[in-house]
Amino acid sequence: MSWTALTAAASAVLAWAACCILPMSLALAGLGLGGLGWIAGQRAWLTLLALGAIGAGWALTWRRARRCRIDNACVAPSRLEMGLLGAATLLVVLAMLWQPIIEPWALGLIRSARR
Repeated sequence: MSWTALTAAASAVLAWAACCILPMSLALAGLGLGGLGWIAGQRAWLTLLALGAIGAGWALTWRRARRCRIDNACVAPSRLEMGLLGAATLLVVLAMLWQPIIEPWALGLIRSARR
């Protein structure tokens, strides 16, 4: 597994956690978010950082795969590496879609369930 794939996956998880999972889980646990409030304000930068890391991971993986097909002297990207990059990409896409699309839809469902 390459370090780029690991970094991309970790960045995607961090962007995802900063968006919604971390604040909600801490609130459910009864912990205050005063010390971690700066994470919510950094969502755009964390998402851009995650997109850059994932893009670099995909570019390096495709470049290595192409090079391995040509000379067969290196190890092709593993299924685990491709799976981690795919999962990281999915998490970042969900983080990007959360605020404008998923959150209003989910809040509408919650409001309609209360009536």
